[in-house]
Amino acid sequence: MKRFTKFICFALVGCCMLPLGLRAQQMPPVPVDKNVRIGKLDNGLTYYIRHNNYPENQVDFYIAQKVGSIQEEEDQRGLAHFLEHMCFNGTKHFPGNTLVSWLESIGVKYGMNLNAYTAVDETVYRICGVPSERIGVQDSCLLILSDWANGLLLEDKAIDEERAVIHEEWRSQMPPMQRIFEKTSPVIFPDSRYGSRSPIGLMSVVDHFPYQALRDYYEKWYRPDLQGVVVVGDVDVDRIEAKIKELFAPIELPAQPAERVYYPVDDFTEPVIAIGQDKEQGNSLVKFYFKYDVLPDSLRNTMLALTTEYMLDMADMMMMYRLHDISTRPDAPYALAQGQHGDMELCKTKKAMAYIAVPKGSDTEPAMDAVYREVLRAKRGGFTATEYARCRSEYLSQLEQAYNNRNHQENRKLAESYVRNFLDKTPIPGIENEYQLMNMLANQIPVEAVNQMYARLLNERNMAVLIALPEKEGVVCPDAAALKASLAQIDAEEIAPYVDNVKNEPLISQLPAAGKVVSEKALPQFGAKEWMLSNGVKVIVKKTDFKNDEIVFRATAKGGTSVYGDELVNDLLFMPVVAAQHGLGEFTFADLAKQMAGKQAIVNIELDHYVRNVSGNATPKDLKTLMELIYLNFTQLNVTADEFTALQNLLKGVLQNQESNPQLIFQQKLNQFMYQSPRMQMLDAADVDGANREHILKIIREQLANASQFTFVFSGNFDEAELKSLAEQYLASLPSDPAQKAEIKRISGIGVTAGEKTEEVKLKMEVPQAYGGIFVSGTVPYSFKNQILASMCAQLMTARLLSEVREKEGATYSISTSGVLERTSDVPLVYQTVFPMKPEKKDRALEIIRNEFTKLAQQVDEAELAKVKEFMVKHFAEMERTNSYWCGEIAGNELLPSELPADTKAVIEAIGAADICGFMKELEAQQNYRVFVVMPM
Repeated sequence: MKRFTKFICFALVGCCMLPLGLRAQQMPPVPVDKNVRIGKLDNGLTYYIRHNNYPENQVDFYIAQKVGSIQEEEDQRGLAHFLEHMCFNGTKHFPGNTLVSWLESIGVKYGMNLNAYTAVDETVYRICGVPSERIGVQDSCLLILSDWANGLLLEDKAIDEERAVIHEEWRSQMPPMQRIFEKTSPVIFPDSRYGSRSPIGLMSVVDHFPYQALRDYYEKWYRPDLQGVVVVGDVDVDRIEAKIKELFAPIELPAQPAERVYYPVDDFTEPVIAIGQDKEQGNSLVKFYFKYDVLPDSLRNTMLALTTEYMLDMADMMMMYRLHDISTRPDAPYALAQGQHGDMELCKTKKAMAYIAVPKGSDTEPAMDAVYREVLRAKRGGFTATEYARCRSEYLSQLEQAYNNRNHQENRKLAESYVRNFLDKTPIPGIENEYQLMNMLANQIPVEAVNQMYARLLNERNMAVLIALPEKEGVVCPDAAALKASLAQIDAEEIAPYVDNVKNEPLISQLPAAGKVVSEKALPQFGAKEWMLSNGVKVIVKKTDFKNDEIVFRATAKGGTSVYGDELVNDLLFMPVVAAQHGLGEFTFADLAKQMAGKQAIVNIELDHYVRNVSGNATPKDLKTLMELIYLNFTQLNVTADEFTALQNLLKGVLQNQESNPQLIFQQKLNQFMYQSPRMQMLDAADVDGANREHILKIIREQLANASQFTFVFSGNFDEAELKSLAEQYLASLPSDPAQKAEIKRISGIGVTAGEKTEEVKLKMEVPQAYGGIFVSGTVPYSFKNQILASMCAQLMTARLLSEVREKEGATYSISTSGVLERTSDVPLVYQTVFPMKPEKKDRALEIIRNEFTKLAQQVDEAELAKVKEFMVKHFAEMERTNSYWCGEIAGNELLPSELPADTKAVIEAIGAADICGFMKELEAQQNYRVFVVMPM
């Protein structure tokens, strides 16, 4: 302990006083997690291997490349991202599409478990959720990684087919904010490659580069000294290490490897303003970048790095609270503001404290000024001891929760931490070391040290400000010089230090009269118990060991907002905002955030048309706090007039100018096409102004007024005697009227419109893009088997459409069919296929989709069905080890009883092609097929 205390003292001195050269000499290293094996081959390849068993019987494989779009020359822009795509289109041992096909045959779903991304400085591939029981499967996944590293085929035909796919990715994933950022990047990153190396690249390059150019790029940059392999899961570490050496050691490092340059980003000597407009941009936006240097490589795995990161985390949290407090005032100069430190956008060679604000209207200067003033207030006056105490308590509480769940760390989370260590040298002490070190650090570091750190790093001269605006009539583009002058005026202000106002009162000042558990019985089908309380409330409890430090709950009841007329539609549309952000009793929402610091408990309210849900979670030590929150949500929910006005301002700020965004117009018109009821439409700015605070509070309170209509389900690692006592105190005391039974009042227009219909509209667009929405719906009895069949059909359709519409036709980048069988909906099953597409391929894409729905009712490829079944068996095995799954199933059974099979795997495996075809034929016979399309003018 004394040795660690010395570490802390060194870290503090290093952070606040020493120059970098001395810090490097005196900073002790962070211990490396003893549970991970790290090695390096002679050719330079690095590997990380760890045995872990959560989820059970699975393993994750990653390969990270220290290469991205920053390596591209001007005539290569887009090749790094193109190369990522080609890793799924033919390798030495998996030609054509066999890589994806084989992985899906073992339950690894493309897009979900199998994916990759390309950034400016890195490219990362992952194969997750791989069944670990068969050694051959583990070896084949390592073989895939080795193929990605050094065995891509890069065939002419495959390259040409992928050009169209990437072009559609560019078309569909080039939102107005991205276009603005690309326009302004040369100002924010002057004389730097970071100003012109967006990973998607240039379509002029993507469409026309010579085949050999991609092969040369691959040979130059995909090499072992820039590659890291990560394997985490239920594996034999020694065997995996031997296999990595066998597969990767023979890969030769080039005799004269090209230098991997990390391009610098220069500092500013005075503030820079970058202004960008776009015709389709919705809300205006202000973003600050206060630039500061990255830690040198030699310091990134030292106690200085942990100390620095902790203090910056604290500053982030305290600034977030301050900015949010301002947004809750009715006269707030912005609708929303937040910020955090990190890489300056995708740049690895410069950090930034970034703050972003959404103005109330198109005038950005008041929001800019307000955020800048608060940043200077923190720099000059510092953070207060009480702010720091709350945020430190919250940090340590989250750390404690992670430590208590240390035996249930997910493979993916561990693997991604090792990826970051390889790419960025981020410390990997492991949760045991981190828990010990950070508890000592946090309790030794005073708020004054955080203030010194913040003041030193935040340099208002080394700052860029991005202003994003709609390009439309009535929106005045500000003058950069005038904005700089406004900032200079704030520099000259005398800014008063922050005053921390805290309500130091208990959540509940006077306990309600407790009730009793009057009866209890076992529920063997769920492995649970049922308690009936003296006020008529039913409680179902399922004790589990899925996670040591988690309790999940859900309270559900029939009923919902269908009992209210359409004259309250504005209130009903705005109500979810109030339900998500409200006060309790004498505590405002902002008060509650401060009161809950250091406590891990949360309660959410969701009031649907036919169902009422109150849900949440807590750690075992905060179970009492959770029960207090439940009681207060049912009895003392409130939102002040000022808070309500601030919420309206927030929504109007987000929704302003959305009529210029084609994607949002498509969604709005799609809703109008599919639903007749006004309460199924999207919220717009006019609806926000029409919302009434008193009406909304009355609705929410009425929906929660009779607790006896609810069934409360708890699942997790609780002490049963403690939970029973708390249920008697806080649930049995809730207002109830057992004589008043919950019912569902059906109303028209809530379900999707029946029949067959096609409608097309045209919109002006900056980038010509078509959007399609296909809905196939019908009535299907609810059962577990039908739930499985509904999901299987959606997955089979998605696989077919990816193959036919994306890969073969090149009509879209992303397409999928989704559909869940609902227990209480007017139309229990709705398949949705909503996707962007190439305008000139619209007719062909719609034809393929219609044909594939028809084919699915006629024939099913047994191999494709086997892939889906393999995935679902694995998926349910995972879900059945989670508390949220059991809360959902038990609560759902209260709404509509349905037998849950004892062996879900057997049910899944028994489903055959005839079941799929029969299910789809019944749906097809109901003749509900509706198509809505938006085309560019």
